[in-house]
Amino acid sequence: MKVSENKTKITATTEGFDFLGWHFKVQSNGKFRCTPSVENFKKFRQKVKAIVNCSNYGAKEKATRLAPLVRGWRNYHKFCKMDGSRFSLYHIQNRAFKVFNKEAKLDRHSSKKLLDKAFPAVPYSENKFVNVKGNKSPYDGDIIYWSERNSKLYDDHTSRALKRQNHTCGHCGMKCLSDERVHLHHIDGNHSNWRNKNLVALHESCHNYVHMGKREQQP
Repeated sequence: MKVSENKTKITATTEGFDFLGWHFKVQSNGKFRCTPSVENFKKFRQKVKAIVNCSNYGAKEKATRLAPLVRGWRNYHKFCKMDGSRFSLYHIQNRAFKVFNKEAKLDRHSSKKLLDKAFPAVPYSENKFVNVKGNKSPYDGDIIYWSERNSKLYDDHTSRALKRQNHTCGHCGMKCLSDERVHLHHIDGNHSNWRNKNLVALHESCHNYVHMGKREQQP
């Protein structure tokens, strides 16, 4: 890895710094704290607002487009401090509900259902990331340990799918290790169908291969 001198600076951890969308800082009491960076949260809100305010989409289409965006952002920051009003999506959700409720075919109940779909709840727990056990190393050859640990790094659906598959890829059958990301594949292609029998965990490369094969089969 080459470090860019122009982009690198030395700063005290007590002053805080941004890195990969997070803001790291050591508090005055010595406690380490990580939160989404201001710039990251700003860009995320802009993307959400662009979808909510787009007149080319109906409420159902907006909810479908918002769900993976919101879920992905929340999963990315699920080990940060997310409580309190600073990173609350209340005002954005309230705006989305008003926009959804304006459609003639929707009422308050149906708009609320779409809102729950558009803004899925993702559990978060500050600093509860999975620590490496003892003197374990990715190069120690313990495939079982690293594949099981890898499943804990993903959200509930992906983690449960990996456990059902004994931490193996649903396409190639090889163990899912940390050297390649795991993707959650919807077997019927419907990303709104979250039933367990419709979900399978695949290596990123296997997931791309499956979708490439489907594109080639289309007339």
